Amino acid sequence: MTTFSIIIPVFNSENTILIALESILKQSYEGFEILIVDGLSTDNTIKIVEELNDNRIKIYSEKDKGVYDAMNKGIHYAQGEWLYFIGSDDYLYNNDVLQTLSKTLNKMKNNVLYGNVLIKGNTGWATDGQVYNGEFSFQKLLKSNICHQSMFYRKSFILKNQLEYDLKYPISSDWDFNIACRLQSKFTFINTIVAVFNAGGISTGKSITEPFLQERKVKYAHLYQKYKPNLIQRLKYKINALIKKVIRK
Repeated sequence: MTTFSIIIPVFNSENTILIALESILKQSYEGFEILIVDGLSTDNTIKIVEELNDNRIKIYSEKDKGVYDAMNKGIHYAQGEWLYFIGSDDYLYNNDVLQTLSKTLNKMKNNVLYGNVLIKGNTGWATDGQVYNGEFSFQKLLKSNICHQSMFYRKSFILKNQLEYDLKYPISSDWDFNIACRLQSKFTFINTIVAVFNAGGISTGKSITEPFLQERKVKYAHLYQKYKPNLIQRLKYKINALIKKVIRK
């Protein structure tokens, strides 16, 4: 039976945490644990979680260096086969998400599975109501990130390759992490909505001062050359972008 470790980094999340948790606890698939990795919240976040009195929820509350530090800690606390990270203000799309995904994971040889998310609100990189963002080639991943609320990572793969979120990237460490994962393993895409992503988190409206946005073309320069699109591919991208723009209007 596939087991999931669902990791929720939290800090002062009393207004949203219950919705996130209920979307998980109501799943038809039961093989999961929930790890609340809290950065010493000063509101009622932990009290709300404790009052659920559910032994599938484990709480770790200690000082951290931000959301990606909490996610790194979650990797090592996890007991499940598959790691899944979700924000405290996001929630699973429906009650059968884990059941649907488990069918693919049980027979999958690749080490990362991803689907789509439904965007709620405008993010700066996606619009309200958009289903983000389909299948990613390596080329597409170098230009934009897969939303981590749609992604599942095999824990043994992450540990074997000593992969973790780089804390020097406070906004885009998950993008850097995904490129690092893709260099070690192919990804599997499933065309289903995994979660609802709420605008307003740290990734919304990325600042140009974010180090990763400036460093990625240097750090991964060899990949940009390797996966540089030819003329026909560039024309296809432009045509597809134009079609999407017309449809939205």
